[in-house]
Amino acid sequence: MFRFGGDRDAADTFRFIEEKLCVGTWHTDVLSGQIRWSRGFYELLGLVPGTVAPSYEEIDRRIHPEDRRLNRGANDVLRAMLLDGLPLKREFRIIRPNGQLRWVHSHAELLLNAVGEPVRILGVVLDITNSRESLLPLRADVDRYNALIRVAEGLVWTASPDGRITALQNWKTARQDGPLLACGNDWVDLLHEEDRDAALKNWSVSVETGLPYKVEHRLLQPDATYRWFRCSAVPILNQDGGVQEWMGVSTDVHNEKLFGLSALRPRLTGAQMRAARGILNWSVKQLADQTGVSPAVIRRFEECNSALLVSDELMEVFQRTFSDAGVELLFPQVGKPGVRPR
Repeated sequence: MFRFGGDRDAADTFRFIEEKLCVGTWHTDVLSGQIRWSRGFYELLGLVPGTVAPSYEEIDRRIHPEDRRLNRGANDVLRAMLLDGLPLKREFRIIRPNGQLRWVHSHAELLLNAVGEPVRILGVVLDITNSRESLLPLRADVDRYNALIRVAEGLVWTASPDGRITALQNWKTARQDGPLLACGNDWVDLLHEEDRDAALKNWSVSVETGLPYKVEHRLLQPDATYRWFRCSAVPILNQDGGVQEWMGVSTDVHNEKLFGLSALRPRLTGAQMRAARGILNWSVKQLADQTGVSPAVIRRFEECNSALLVSDELMEVFQRTFSDAGVELLFPQVGKPGVRPR
């Protein structure tokens, strides 16, 4: 416990701040070269105050060898400060006499007298070990994310909640034989006109429901030809459960499409949905109640006669709902998809 009183108030307050914030200070008289360390600075280095004579060489000896190689020596830094008059900010590790490793942030500035001559260098050193260690898991996650981006076989992108492309993380590699670079809503203009309506309808459903997005479409290439791409995206939610942004990847599947090797499962069509409802004599609202999908989305689905490239999860919901009600969805190898009573 600290006691305050008399003319020791300032010293006691300074000591209290140093201890609670794990900080130490030092200053150097430019003319005499004399350096002084505060009690907190000694303790930050793991030393008993007064047991070691303050010097820049002593500080250099305490710096981790790897960081010492990355930083100029203290005397070199001081000379640069005197020549340039610039403040010094560094982060490095120190090794205490007991072998304990600590991260510190050092900030020093040159003080001038009334006529602009340097008279003192004042420095403060803050122990930031806890802050550095708390960031390690985050840095590991960032490294993993960057590694995944590098190995992704496709164009990785992020989009705003309404679908505007905001970033193309690996365009430098993926663009070599990939689609034209597009940001904002420019990607819509790259879609083949025959695929545009279906892609936009499916995207509208994903934006409205927050469900994953999956679609195959053709994209314009730099040589004015079109190639097939499989586009998949998932929402990243904020704390309130709303869509903060979308993360997606567009993978070239042109050869798969040409040789009939598409890995996509059979997909429900709007015509099948209308026919299945007709067999069951269900209204749009009844189907919405059974599937948990809004009536507006179901109406939009039924406007599309082609395959609804929705997520696997939603596809399973519709298939299970119709199957439980006694309607089988048919996906023949030849001919159009259909429905029949079970």
